[in-house]
Amino acid sequence: METKKILGLDLGVTSIGWAIIEEEGSKKRILGMGSRIVPLGTDEKTEFSTGNKISKNQSRTAKRTQRKGYDRYQQRRANLTKVLLANNMFDEQLFKLAALELWSLRSKAVQERISLTELGRVLYHLNQKRGYKSSRTDANLDKKDTEYVATVKGRHQELKDSGLTIGQKFYQGLLSNEYYRIKEQVFPR
Repeated sequence: METKKILGLDLGVTSIGWAIIEEEGSKKRILGMGSRIVPLGTDEKTEFSTGNKISKNQSRTAKRTQRKGYDRYQQRRANLTKVLLANNMFDEQLFKLAALELWSLRSKAVQERISLTELGRVLYHLNQKRGYKSSRTDANLDKKDTEYVATVKGRHQELKDSGLTIGQKFYQGLLSNEYYRIKEQVFPR
C-alpha cells in the first residue's frame, strides 16, 4: 500500500491554519497541525481584504515625507528671509497686515509700482502660498483625480480669460464677500 501525505492550508485574513495528514489506504492520521496569526491593525486588515499591498513602513514613510516637505518649506522660507534682509526688502510691520490688505498689496503690485519692502512681502506671501507639483503621471490618475484636474484647469482658464493674476482674483473675491474661501481654490503651477 502507498502512503500519501497531504498538506492542508486555511488562509484567513489575519491567520493561516495548517494540517499534515498521512493517508494509508482507508486509514488516516494527523501528523501535525497548527495556526499562525498575522498581527494586523484594522487599517491593515481593510487594505489586505481589498487586495492592496501592505507595508509596515508605509506610515513611517508617509510621516518622513511630510517631515521632509515641512523642513524644505522652512528652509525655503529661511533662505528667502535671508535674501530679503540682505536687499533691504524685509519690513516687520508688513507682516502684521490683515489678509485683505495682503491680497490688496498683491493686486496693487500688478498694476503699479510698489516699494521694495512691499515687494519683499509679496514674494514672502507667494512663498507661503506656493503649492507643489505632483510627480504622478496621467496614467496613474483615477476618475476622482481626473475630475479634480479638470476643475483646476477650468479655474486656470477662467483666470486666463479674465486677464487677472491669482492675487487679483482673490482680492476681488474678498472685496465682494468677506467669507470668500481661498483655501479650496487650487491653480496649476
